[in-house]
Amino acid sequence: MSNEETSVQRTQHAFLVAWGWFAEGAGLIQKIQAVALKQKTRTHCPQSKVLEFVVGTLAGIRHWQELSLSAHPLDRDGAVTEAWGQAGWADYSGVSRTLSALSWAEVQAIVAVLEEVSQPYLQAELQRLCSTGERLRIDGDLTGLPVSNTSRTYPNAAYGHMNDGIRLGD
Repeated sequence: MSNEETSVQRTQHAFLVAWGWFAEGAGLIQKIQAVALKQKTRTHCPQSKVLEFVVGTLAGIRHWQELSLSAHPLDRDGAVTEAWGQAGWADYSGVSRTLSALSWAEVQAIVAVLEEVSQPYLQAELQRLCSTGERLRIDGDLTGLPVSNTSRTYPNAAYGHMNDGIRLGD
């Protein structure tokens, strides 16, 4: 790249930029854009809002409003937007409405794309483990929301394996 082609953008979400480039190289963005979703487009197409959901999930957001209202909102980060091949992101309320309006068949089509894109990477890693005799270690994030020590009931909480023990999300 020449200096004229290089632009510097500041971001608080560098890993999301790298993942966007990776997603484009892996064909994820193009395949999500090709999923038929029966919703209208005003400023942002529903497929773009699905990608925004994916990016928000990768960012670890806990509430949709964080897409637009956090200290460093994803929907105003030009580097992330560009890396994910989008002209811009929608407000969190539009993402929420789009996700709520998806049919079960549309959700299954999106999941099929995610599985199609990720499966070769999972298969390659499993083959590498098998060929070297290494053990497969599955490390899932079972961190639940903290349960108050004054609570007598635990609504929506579940027991899980945490810190080498089975207990209620602490």
